[in-house]
Amino acid sequence: MSNYVENGAFVPNKDFLKARRFTVFMLLITSFVFAVACTEESGATDQGSGGSAAAPASGSGGASGSQPVDTGVPDTAPPPVTGGSGGSSVSGGSGGSSASGGAGGAVPSDALVPDVFDSGISDGETPDSTSGAETGPQPETGTGTGTCCPKANGNCLCHGPDPTALTSENGPYGSESYDLRGVGCVYYPTDAEPPFAAVAVSDGFMGSGGCASMQTGRWGPLYASWGIVSMIVVTGSGDQPNQRANALLEGIEAFKAENENSSSQLYQKLAGRYGTSGFSMGGGGTTIAASRDSSLLSSVALMPWGPTGQGVTVPTLFVCGSSDGIASCRSHGTPAYNQMPETTPKMIVTVNSGHAGQPTSGGGMEGSWGLAFQKVYLEGDERWQAILLSGNYDDTNITFPQN
Repeated sequence: MSNYVENGAFVPNKDFLKARRFTVFMLLITSFVFAVACTEESGATDQGSGGSAAAPASGSGGASGSQPVDTGVPDTAPPPVTGGSGGSSVSGGSGGSSASGGAGGAVPSDALVPDVFDSGISDGETPDSTSGAETGPQPETGTGTGTCCPKANGNCLCHGPDPTALTSENGPYGSESYDLRGVGCVYYPTDAEPPFAAVAVSDGFMGSGGCASMQTGRWGPLYASWGIVSMIVVTGSGDQPNQRANALLEGIEAFKAENENSSSQLYQKLAGRYGTSGFSMGGGGTTIAASRDSSLLSSVALMPWGPTGQGVTVPTLFVCGSSDGIASCRSHGTPAYNQMPETTPKMIVTVNSGHAGQPTSGGGMEGSWGLAFQKVYLEGDERWQAILLSGNYDDTNITFPQN
């Protein structure tokens, strides 16, 4: 039946109306399917931006993604980190193409960005965290106070047996750890006699510290096993040396507060002897912290990036990597070492390693040097003086009076 005109009006037939209704219905279905598809795509994008790792709280939303291979020329302004797909890396989060590694907080455009870091942990290993550190043999150990420094009239702490050589092996004490929320992960000896010295330690770039630190986490159990309390401070993954210095000094203040907190594991157990340490940008941070707080007793800079020596009076150890293409001593450690006053006890050493911050790095020599230096200056243990000077260091102005 054809369409027709009745009283001047167009009148469609029934088949035409059916066809038109069908067309409108198909358009509605198509629009609905398109809208659902867009919603699902948006949801997937939002989910990716969160990442599946336990990412640091500040500015680290992106997955570490792919990072540039060390070019061997990183001492000017190394290439920025490229983004990657969402995943479960330490920095966590979704992918992207910016230097922030994805959808998370971006590294400032003027930030100094070093290259990828070697964590110092072999494949398949994980850092010691909340469980007690593996303990070594239980020899006769020193006491918590004054018997190992006759030249200092007892102004020292004495933990562990008489040393015979540089070592990065665990000491005689058991250790445990706890999370001081927002400040750091604290490691302490469980069966050593207090009081204790304490050291704050910072990760480098892309490391955010705490109990899950992959860059410096093994220092906590090592120090604690030798009777030294330590804290791997919490930082932003993109923090620069100056910001990491702030975190280190905040860690020292937190130690002091814990010593006065009756509910803390450290209540009335700290001796008021404090030091700092750090890896890469954290190593730069420890020198800056030492320049700000002359009451510190030690500073250990592990392959430091952007360190300073100007006006530093705190005894300082620089540890360099023989194949470090990111923070070479030539461009970072040595200039800061030379800048330090000759009246400041200082030492610079090189270990057989790339850019790595764990005490196991360099065949354990990074830990050996760091532990001996802390024993001598942080604890004041004179038994370790000859041990510190027995190794193959690059340069030092340190001498000790004879008995």
